[in-house]
Amino acid sequence: MNFLLSRIQDTPSYRWWIYGAVAIGTFISIVEQSATSIVVPSIAEYFGADIPTAQWMAIAYMLSVSALMMPAGAIADSIGRKRIWICGLLIFACATALTGFSQEFWMVIVGKIFMGIGASALQANGMAMIARSFPDEERGKALGLHMTIVGLGAIGGPILGGTIDSYFGWRAIFIFIAVFSIFAMCIAMLVLTPDPQKKPGKEDSIKNFDWSGTFISALFLLSLMLVITFSTKLSLSSPYIILGTLCSVLLFTAFLFREKTAKNPILPLSLFKSLSFSLGSSSRFISFTASSSTFFLMPFFLVSGLGLTTATAALYLLPGSVALAIFGPISGRLADRIGTTGPSVIGMAFCSVAMYLFSEVSLTSTLVLVGIASGLSGMGMSIFMAPNTSAIMGSAGRKHYGIVSAFLNLTRNGAHIVGIAIPTAIVVSVMAGLGYEADLSDPEKLKDIGLRTAYASAMARAFQLSTILMIFAGLLVVAGGIFDRFRKQANQFKSDTVLPAGIKK
Repeated sequence: MNFLLSRIQDTPSYRWWIYGAVAIGTFISIVEQSATSIVVPSIAEYFGADIPTAQWMAIAYMLSVSALMMPAGAIADSIGRKRIWICGLLIFACATALTGFSQEFWMVIVGKIFMGIGASALQANGMAMIARSFPDEERGKALGLHMTIVGLGAIGGPILGGTIDSYFGWRAIFIFIAVFSIFAMCIAMLVLTPDPQKKPGKEDSIKNFDWSGTFISALFLLSLMLVITFSTKLSLSSPYIILGTLCSVLLFTAFLFREKTAKNPILPLSLFKSLSFSLGSSSRFISFTASSSTFFLMPFFLVSGLGLTTATAALYLLPGSVALAIFGPISGRLADRIGTTGPSVIGMAFCSVAMYLFSEVSLTSTLVLVGIASGLSGMGMSIFMAPNTSAIMGSAGRKHYGIVSAFLNLTRNGAHIVGIAIPTAIVVSVMAGLGYEADLSDPEKLKDIGLRTAYASAMARAFQLSTILMIFAGLLVVAGGIFDRFRKQANQFKSDTVLPAGIKK
């Protein structure tokens, strides 16, 4: 194996071998997410879980990933990225197998939590490993190709999940993913560079890691999700909601104070002194928050609301995944040539139109509208993501690639958590106002057209909010582009007015 690895390393195209090994692991983790999203209605029906309960399948996974993303980066600095990558795939494989054999819904949640632990190791290091293996002038192309893998995973997930669920049941999906994860682990062991010996200053990276900041941030996310979830069942004036909101604010304040005073913070607040970094991160968070409602709400509408099979429902959401795979590398190369602002603005414009079209979907709408909206959404996000990622990494510098890679994935996962919890809260609230519970797990209840109409109306309200958020994210991109242009002009002016050496003003 060492002989084969040395032969691969000696080739000029070794960076593509690294890309391939990382891409396989990234692919299967995305497949699991997208395949699970299309079969959530089936799993909810099997265990008799309502929509607020079913959402915890996604939230438990995202919370686990978000809490451990930064620690995974620190552990990788200490033991090596190859080792943490392989360990992540092994944990991911075992967790998916556990989920596939679950006998109770709580076992599914536990499986998703452990899946998040494994995925955190992959998400914290994958993008950084790819970015570091390519030169700066090819960074946009590399990140665009990374988006292609994300898109292919998003394509394969619904098709695979829908097909396997239709013929073999939802459990078989997780068994397949477990086997594929073991395959990805073997490829990584064969291709990736062996971990170097510990360097001075690295041996204490785990010991000196900001575990307090990690713990506080995890508590903040959990507190925020509980407040959003239970605000639909309790009034906003409920002492529990007030106490939870106060607790969330205090935890967020404590996190900021901790990161400001910590010797080795998990998130250096100095990065936010760059307006380009701050605006880019904000637009990223808001756009992912707005788009997340599609992956959770639409499968319930298509499968439970319209009675489609999971395989058929996946076909109507497929255009978004196809567009994500096609336009990712194109936007990356475009960003390398003309800059990041233009493609990002175009992407947000497509996404805004897509969210508006989703808000117009009803039980009587043609399903072609769903396909068009899905395609525009995937196109917009793919055009936006690679330039946005390149701009944020460029503003942070190469020395921060590792921590920024983890932060970008943390931003995405945090946005997914909020983007699932808030639309779910809207759906529960609107359906309650119409006299229905947000429960689509009972086939007998689904015979009531009023229940399904209430869900469609509530879903439309959630997508109206998504439309507003997408427009706001686009405005942030425009503001970032204007600032960046003024900054470059100011720097050019300074360089043009530098006096020759030895001459004083």
